[in-house]
Amino acid sequence: MYQGIAAAKINLTLAVLGRRPDGYHLLESVMQTLSLCDVVEVEPAAETSLSCDLPGLSCAEDNLAWRAWALMQQEFALDAGLKITLHKQIPLGGGLAGGSANAAQVLLAVNELFALKLPAERLLALAARLGADVPFCLFGGTALASGIGEQLRRLPPCPELRLVLVNPGFAVDTAAVYQQYDRSPAEAEARAAEKMLQALQQGDPAAIRASLYNALEAPAFQLFPQLAAIKAELQSLGLAALLCGSGATVLGIAADKKRAAIAAEALQGKYPFVRAVTTRNPSVGC
Repeated sequence: MYQGIAAAKINLTLAVLGRRPDGYHLLESVMQTLSLCDVVEVEPAAETSLSCDLPGLSCAEDNLAWRAWALMQQEFALDAGLKITLHKQIPLGGGLAGGSANAAQVLLAVNELFALKLPAERLLALAARLGADVPFCLFGGTALASGIGEQLRRLPPCPELRLVLVNPGFAVDTAAVYQQYDRSPAEAEARAAEKMLQALQQGDPAAIRASLYNALEAPAFQLFPQLAAIKAELQSLGLAALLCGSGATVLGIAADKKRAAIAAEALQGKYPFVRAVTTRNPSVGC
């Protein structure tokens, strides 16, 4: 059996730089792994099955983890089934790449269990066929993602940050947020990643908090004002706050562990999901 840690990720910056002819948006984003993780268990079986412990998550063939197996099965003519079990902690549809992280672990599991010995470049190419966040989720850490997310460049590791994640209990349709963005696109913030990179090179948590940016935040707030209210609450508690991707999770970065704990305690019970987490080195478990 293969057991893998599927870590959540956040976008410290997210700029939309244009669109490709096929309609996909061109992005530039500084991505970072968190300590919040799912656990993915995978083993060969007579028939393929997927189960999870999170109500509301489809365990059928449309699940990204199942699609990752179907891609590998087709690509390498694997005459077998796979039993996939997801132990979920990452909220559904929260902008934290939980589905992408699960799919990445299935790719790694199949590579190991079937002794495919695929190099990193091949795995990344397969991951890009599944979704924009899947390539990053293969290896995690701190990286600059560009294109539609498939072009990755390692960055200096992020110093440990203390975060509070707040999810209102509903999922956000990413396509709807992009459609709203297209109605009134923001001026491309081409220096957002550059500012964050400077902060990372300095290892300065205060500069990182001051460099947060998300071009999808305004359109998401227009569609879901509740998310703007959560951001304002986190800011009132002294945290630098930002929407995670297209939502619906909002992150707050505290100056220290004590302030993160105070903020998390203040919001517990008010929202379905409130969690104090840290940034994570990929070599460290959940």
